[in-house]
Amino acid sequence: MKKMKKIMPGLIFILTIAMISMFINDAMKVFVNLEALTIGILIGIIYNNTIKTQSVLLEGVHFSLKKLLMVGIILLGFKLDFGALFQLGSKVLLMVIILVPSVLILAVILGRLFKTPDKLATLIGVGSCICGASAVVAIAPTINAKDEDAVVAVSIVSFLGAVGVLVYSAVAISSPVTDVQYGVWSGISLHGVAHAIAAAFARGELAGEIGTFVKMARVVLLVPVTLVLGYLYNKENNHRQKAKFPMYVIYFILAGVVSTTGIVPDSLLQILTKLSSLLILMDMVAMGLTVDFMTIKNKGMKALLMGSLLFLITSIVTFWIAKSTL
Repeated sequence: MKKMKKIMPGLIFILTIAMISMFINDAMKVFVNLEALTIGILIGIIYNNTIKTQSVLLEGVHFSLKKLLMVGIILLGFKLDFGALFQLGSKVLLMVIILVPSVLILAVILGRLFKTPDKLATLIGVGSCICGASAVVAIAPTINAKDEDAVVAVSIVSFLGAVGVLVYSAVAISSPVTDVQYGVWSGISLHGVAHAIAAAFARGELAGEIGTFVKMARVVLLVPVTLVLGYLYNKENNHRQKAKFPMYVIYFILAGVVSTTGIVPDSLLQILTKLSSLLILMDMVAMGLTVDFMTIKNKGMKALLMGSLLFLITSIVTFWIAKSTL
């Protein structure tokens, strides 16, 4: 009960911004369709870097980042069209398997070029190639990274992911690529789960579903990557932290399977998918409320440049691959 009282102010605040985002999106649709997700994260970023997110709201913000997104993703599974997803075939899964270690290795190389601390570069790499801030938080203790490095990495990955949502949303409106190509590109290259979903759905339902599926494939690789990094950074340390499998990925797939069987009434499916959209929107607002430009400026400008170049290379290469192979 006490915990709920601490969480509620932040949740109410986030829900209010989410509602405002939906209202602005509806009002602007005639001119440009930015999507409520994009508007929500923008409002969050502007608020945190002008007024500053008050301490009374932080419990609700952290709850949204940890819990609401997972529930939203699970419910999103009810929107899956497995027919369209299976058409992607092994080609996309192979792209994911190759991309994750490639981006991580590139991050380490760029880190040395930019004279970024090795563990900080690694954290930015895992945040870029797997699932954003969540991957940073999961892997930081495994490689015995400093808390300061984790904070800087989370800030940079969250900032770049937010910028990516805005840029990708613009591409969604203007680019001649197909919905499938765009969905795969969003899912395979953007940082966090919420970032990939927000950008993918900017193109429409099909692109959003495909982007979500591809992103989930990347999330699954969190476990083997954590085990490998834990071994590399702790060869002489017997007290290694074990990686936890992200079970919400399994629940997400199960929801899609249940939906595909047709046993769930359409009316209930509509409610579940709308609830999913709202929860993911709230998470994007919460993510915006954690992006702090000053933290990035004061502690990690070289790391920001390194992460930006990593993101630029990843985006361009994966866009070309998606467009030319799918």
